[in-house]
Amino acid sequence: MNVIHFRMQGRFGHFLRAEANASAPTYPVPPRTALLGLIGAVLGLPKDTPQTELEPASIALAGGIPPTYWHKIKLRKDPPETLPKVVKRTQKADKHTKPEKATLIAQEWLLNPRYEVWVALPPPYHTDFNTRLQERRWHFQPCLGLTELMADLVWEESLEAEPLPHGIHRIESVFPRESGALDMDAVFEERLVLHALRMPRQVTPDRVFTHASYFLEKTGRPVPVSTSQAYRAGEAVIAFL
Repeated sequence: MNVIHFRMQGRFGHFLRAEANASAPTYPVPPRTALLGLIGAVLGLPKDTPQTELEPASIALAGGIPPTYWHKIKLRKDPPETLPKVVKRTQKADKHTKPEKATLIAQEWLLNPRYEVWVALPPPYHTDFNTRLQERRWHFQPCLGLTELMADLVWEESLEAEPLPHGIHRIESVFPRESGALDMDAVFEERLVLHALRMPRQVTPDRVFTHASYFLEKTGRPVPVSTSQAYRAGEAVIAFL
């Protein structure tokens, strides 16, 4: 399987958790659906179509959990007053304008997120995506969750990902919980800090999400897993989301 290896990074990131209500916490890593949206921005696919057009894409993601902080954003409930059509030289500011109706929402932002991504797309998107990454040209600005949080994409290489036989492999990427069994003796011995996540994996055109459970190590260290779903891509051992 040919995969495209690239790096995505930025100053801030925010990937809204599906269970969020009044506040807006973020996933520590982008879900598969968000990565498909980012790839679609590079390819110029219309909004909400990459998640169906790019199936069945194979995507692997590696990276530690970035630090976070809470940021308050102002959301308008009503649009502001319209400007007058005629402005006179003697006109003064109206002291009785309609009061602004807005609310403050707290959002959890990731600081300096940086991830490694390996992706295999269905034709003809795979070749086009690889070329665009190398030439640093895309139809729409890729983002890290929110359109205001721009992402920088850096092409690393195009290489073959070879499946590995069943056994204990040190997975360097985020991996599905159902992909295998953790080698708990090695996990405790190496003092690995594992995080369990449940994130969106697929979404229909009607915005119905399918979720999956994943493991990732806090600092991005490889995790020993007994699995038949590991791949070697260059020097990295990965599992697809």
